[in-house]
Amino acid sequence: MLALWLALLLAAWGAVVGSAGAFTGRQDLSESGERGVHAASVFVAMSLAGLANALAVGDLTYRYVASWSSSLTPLPYRLGAVWAGPSGSLLVWALVLGVGSSVAAATLPRRGTLLAWTTAVLAILLLAVLGMACFDTNPFTRLQFAPDDGRGLLLEWMRPVVLVQMPLGYLATAMLSVPAVMVVMGALGGVDSWRDDARRWVIASWALLAAAMLLDWRRAYGVGEWVDDWRWAPVHAGTAFAWVGASLLVVAVLRRWPVAATIGAGFVAFVLGLCGLTLRRANGWDGVHAFALTAPGRATGWVLLVGVIVAVVAGVRALRADAARGLGARAWLTAQLSALAVAIALTAAGYPRVADLALSEGTQEKVIDRFGTPWALSLEGVSAVGRGDVVSRVVAMRATVNGRARAFVVSELQDLYAGDSRTAVEELTVAGIASSLAQDLRVDVRETNTADAIVGVRFVPGVAWIWIAGLLVVIAAFVAAFAPAPAPVGAPESPSAIEEVA
Repeated sequence: MLALWLALLLAAWGAVVGSAGAFTGRQDLSESGERGVHAASVFVAMSLAGLANALAVGDLTYRYVASWSSSLTPLPYRLGAVWAGPSGSLLVWALVLGVGSSVAAATLPRRGTLLAWTTAVLAILLLAVLGMACFDTNPFTRLQFAPDDGRGLLLEWMRPVVLVQMPLGYLATAMLSVPAVMVVMGALGGVDSWRDDARRWVIASWALLAAAMLLDWRRAYGVGEWVDDWRWAPVHAGTAFAWVGASLLVVAVLRRWPVAATIGAGFVAFVLGLCGLTLRRANGWDGVHAFALTAPGRATGWVLLVGVIVAVVAGVRALRADAARGLGARAWLTAQLSALAVAIALTAAGYPRVADLALSEGTQEKVIDRFGTPWALSLEGVSAVGRGDVVSRVVAMRATVNGRARAFVVSELQDLYAGDSRTAVEELTVAGIASSLAQDLRVDVRETNTADAIVGVRFVPGVAWIWIAGLLVVIAAFVAAFAPAPAPVGAPESPSAIEEVA
């Protein structure tokens, strides 16, 4: 707890002294404020390490540990609980802000006022976040009496993909504030060279958010709760809001919008990033399920997909003629084409072939896939597996086409038991998925006993291309962000957008 309060004190020093340096133009004050932010980041990291240690050893005297872990929770997920709760996520947010400010201070040129103002404003944001962590939802609050055991994590979070998806989502959404502040401060400064400094931050933030959205889809795709609306997962988690803000920043910087429009884009991006963080800290917007299944929700989803496709097509047409001007330009064109492929694959995935089957061991049922091919599905076995406080009923199925085995899928119906309770407090369906380039075979367990099962079968077209093209989006965008900028082509006073991208 002491490290957290020291971080607050040092963040206050960085905010006050850094702001004074930016206002007065004194470099010594600005550098002192920077050092305060660096030191605050170190103490925030120490606070996170202390919280992770308390979760690892199961110190139930802390309210946070008792709320988000238990003795039966596996160690990796106990450590993952650092960012599960609202107060722990504040520390992650603060660490990203602090490290982002430090990296910006190390990479931005010392000339001009861009560095001074950027670090000062980010220090103020860091102070605000640490203030909430200290005075509102302090993760180091102790209980008067330690309980016998903690509540544990949500069953959906005890999956390997969550160990990557959750922290990356926080990192990406929190990092958006760095280029947003940089863009606003640069545009207010009236010096056009700030665009070269902000370009890498803007595109790298966009790429991180694209990766976070990809993992949001992947996490929801295999969960039965999301079977009809998994494509809304980034909206549920808030990542989609931040990604829209990052896309707006990319267009404003690379297209050289006027000063007023650029400043507006920076403020909008910051607000959308804040909305995304708020949703993620609240563990998502639960109403997205109900909204996605309504007629307005379905219409909104299709309008958003069409909008993304139209916007990407327009961007590709503008970039195509200039794609030979360097590695960065070609990488950015590749990222845009890959984003178009993701949007088209998401559209195709909206037309699955669905069937419900009742199976017994030793019997087969036939079902027709999206392309008219008959499949024979047979139940190979049902078993129960206990892992700590989670009991899984595992259903194994074999799929054959024309007498040849094509896939072996294993789906689960997981039950979570808390303490000595004999009744499950939470149930989760984990789908069995067999992927191919054309379509996925997805099997969800509805009900099961020792030798029978009722399952939902879906043939979902084009899903594999979401993961392939999405990964290519992220890689190409990072190449575009960090590739060296080529020499300007044409008149220097009116460079094209692709020169800024490359």
